[in-house]
Amino acid sequence: MKTYLFYDIETSGLNHAFDQILTFACIRTDLELNEIDRQTITIRLRKDIVPSARAFLTHGLTYKELELGISEYEAALKIYKILNTPGTISLGYNSLGFDDEFLRFLFYHNLLDPYTHQYSNGCSRMDIMPVTVIFRVFHPAGLRWPQIDGKPSLKLDLISLENNFVTSGRAHEALNDVEAVIQLSKILFAQKDIWKYSLNFFNKTRDELRINSIEKGINIQNMQFKVCLMVSASFGSKVNYMAPVIHLGQSFAYKNQTLWLRLDVDDILGLDTGLDIKDTFVIRKRPADALIVLPALDRFWDRLPKSSQQSAIGNIEKIRLQWEKFFEFNLYHREYKYAFIPDMDPDAALYQDGFFSVQEKNQSALFHKAQDHKKYEILKKIKSPRIKILASRIIARNFEDKIDQTDQTGQTGETEYHFCLAKLSSSLEKDQIIGYKNDSKFNCKQGLQELKEVEQEVLNPNQETKKMLHWIKEYIEKL
Repeated sequence: MKTYLFYDIETSGLNHAFDQILTFACIRTDLELNEIDRQTITIRLRKDIVPSARAFLTHGLTYKELELGISEYEAALKIYKILNTPGTISLGYNSLGFDDEFLRFLFYHNLLDPYTHQYSNGCSRMDIMPVTVIFRVFHPAGLRWPQIDGKPSLKLDLISLENNFVTSGRAHEALNDVEAVIQLSKILFAQKDIWKYSLNFFNKTRDELRINSIEKGINIQNMQFKVCLMVSASFGSKVNYMAPVIHLGQSFAYKNQTLWLRLDVDDILGLDTGLDIKDTFVIRKRPADALIVLPALDRFWDRLPKSSQQSAIGNIEKIRLQWEKFFEFNLYHREYKYAFIPDMDPDAALYQDGFFSVQEKNQSALFHKAQDHKKYEILKKIKSPRIKILASRIIARNFEDKIDQTDQTGQTGETEYHFCLAKLSSSLEKDQIIGYKNDSKFNCKQGLQELKEVEQEVLNPNQETKKMLHWIKEYIEKL
C-alpha cells in the first residue's frame, strides 16, 4: 500500500556530512492525507559533535531532552526501517534541499544504503516546498501568504502562523513542523489537478520525459537549444521564484545531471568582466529534484517580471553573437568533474567513494547482525578499508564500553576515533577535518566564536535561553 511519510529533523548544525540529526519526527498518512501513525525519535549528542549555538537557538532542544535519547546507531536503524517501509513516499518541507541529504549521510556512516528509500520496494520521495512555490506563482488565492518587511516569505513557520494552523508544539520542533506541513498539504491537496500535476515533478521517469518533450527554443549555429522556465524557492520573490534558462545538455561526467544557464543575469558568460571560465556558474539539475522545469509558454512566461524577460531576450541575442564563446562555455561545464579531495574524512566520503560494493554490503550486513558485544569481533574480520573505519567509528560512538581497550590497530580501532576527537579541540589548520565540499567540520574554536556572536546578538534572553547557552559553552570547553 502506498503511503505518505511526512517527516522533519532537527540537527546540531547545518553541515550534512558532519553535523548530527538530533530528532526525527514523522507522521504516516494514506494518500488522502488521513493519519495512520506518528512517532518521534530523539538521539543523544555524539561526543565528536560540537553543537552550534545558532542551531540550538532555532530548535530549542535541551541537553536533558537529548540525554533521554537513544544512540545514533540505534536511531539510524529505526529511521532506515521507517523510510524503507514498502510503498513509502517520504516528504517534508525543503526535505530534498536539507533533510534528505542529512539522512543520506546518517545512513552512510552507519553502514546502511543511503539511497534505497528513493527507489527500492516502491519507495520514493518528494518535497512540499517546490509544490508550495508552484501554488504561490500560479494559484496564490488558495493561501494567505506571509511577508517580512513587505517581502513575500515561504518560511513554514510564517505560513503556519498566517493561516492559523493548529499544531501541538513550538515552531521548529520536529513534530510540530510535520503537523504544519500536513495542514499545508491538505490545503494544496484540495486543488487536485494542480496537486497531481505537481507530483509528477518528483517521478524521475516522468520528469525526464516531460523535459525531453519540450520543443527546442533557439537555433545557434544550426544547433537547437531549449529555452525553458525554472521554478525554485532559491530564486527569491523578487523574480517571482522563476528564472528563464537555456538547456546546455547533459553532463558527460555525471549522467544524472542536466546543465542549465540562467538567462536573466548580467554578464551571462563572464565575458564583460573577463571572468575566468572556471569561475562561471551553471545550474545542475537531477531528475525529480526540487528544481521544476516548465516550457516557456506564454501563460508561464508572462509570470516573469518584465526585467527578467528583457534580460533573457538580450542574453539570447548575446549568445547568438558570441556563439564561439558560448560553445566553449558549454563544453567546459559539460566536461567538468568535481575535484578529488585526497584528505577527505571518511564520514564525508559518500559521493567521492561512491556506492557500497556487493562485498561491502555483505560485510556491513554481518556487522549489523552481530550482537553489540560481538561487533568488535566482526570488525577484526572486515576486509574493506572504508567499511572497517566506518564500523570502528560506530563502535566508538555507540558502544565505547564494549571496545577492547588494549587494541592498538591505529587507523581502524579506538585510537582513530579519539584522534579525530583531539582534532576538534585544535585550532591548527593542519588539524581541520575536511568535508566533501572541501569545507571543514565545525570545531571547538568555531563553536565558541559562534557562541560569543550569538550572546551579543540575543537581547534580553529568557532563562531557558541563558541556560542553553551556558550549557553549550560548558560542553564545548569540556571537549
